[in-house]
Amino acid sequence: MTVAEALAWGLSELESGKASEYDRDCELLLAHAVRKDQSWILLNRDRPLPDIELENFQSLVIGRALGTPARYLTGSVEFFGLKLKVERGIYIPKRETELLVEEALGFLGAPRRSDLTWGQCRTQAVVHEVGTGAGAIAIAIANHALGAEIEASDLSAFAISLARANAESNGVANRIQFRPGDMQSPLAGVPDLVVANLPYIDAENDYRLPTEVRAQPRLSLVSNESGLGHIKRLLEELNVKSGGRVILEIGFDQANGVQTLCAGKPNLSYERTVKDLAGFDRIAVIVAT
Repeated sequence: MTVAEALAWGLSELESGKASEYDRDCELLLAHAVRKDQSWILLNRDRPLPDIELENFQSLVIGRALGTPARYLTGSVEFFGLKLKVERGIYIPKRETELLVEEALGFLGAPRRSDLTWGQCRTQAVVHEVGTGAGAIAIAIANHALGAEIEASDLSAFAISLARANAESNGVANRIQFRPGDMQSPLAGVPDLVVANLPYIDAENDYRLPTEVRAQPRLSLVSNESGLGHIKRLLEELNVKSGGRVILEIGFDQANGVQTLCAGKPNLSYERTVKDLAGFDRIAVIVAT
C-alpha cells in the first residue's frame, strides 16, 4: 500500500467513525507512524509503505476512530510554535488558546512581526497562570517575554510534572516556577498579569461534547454555574496589581456573563472580548483598576 492509499484508507475509517477533523488527524497519525513530518507525506504519496509502518498507522487510526484524541496517540502537540508532550489525563492545548498568549504578549510589549510570529521583549513583569495543565501558556509566554517572572499552578501533581518536563525541553525551565495548588493560592507575589484557561463548559451540557473531547479529563473541561463557576472563583479571590490585566479564555456565549461578574467588582473593569477565527467570542480581557 502506498502513502496515498494508506491515507485514503485512514480517511475512510475515520469518516465512518464520524471522528472530527479526520483529514488533519489522518495525516498527523501517518507522519507519526513513519517518523517523518507532515510535509514528507505530500512529497512521497507514491512511496510504498513497509509493513511495520502500515501496521503502526492502522493501529493509530483504529484508536482515533474509537474516540482517542490524535494528540494522545502521538504523545505531543504543537502550540505557538513549540512542541509539547501530552499524555492521557492531561488537557490537550488547542489552537484557539494561542489567542490568549497573543493578548498576554501584547500587554507585555513583545513585538508582533507577522500574523504568525512574535519577537521577544524584556519587560519586567510578574505573571501568574492558573490551571497550567501541560504548561503551554506559561511556556509560550516565557519563550517571548524574557523579563517576565512566571509562576503557574495546577491542582494535578501529574500536570505539574509534565509542565516542568515541557519547560525543560523548550529551554525555559529556569524561568517558570510550577507549583501544585488551587487557583493563585500557591503563587507568590502580586502579579502584573494573570492568565487562565479554566474549565468553562457547562457541566449540564458536557454529554453533548464530541467523544474525543470527553476523552480528556472532565475536571479540565466543565464547571458549574453555567460554566462560569471557576472563573467566578478566580475573580473573587483575585490577586493582581492595579493597572494589571486578567486575560481569560471563555466560551462562545460567556462574554456577557464575565462582564456581569466584573461589574460586581469595584476593582475590575471589563475591557474587551477577542473573537477567534471562526468569529466566536474566545478571550476576555479585564483591567485591574
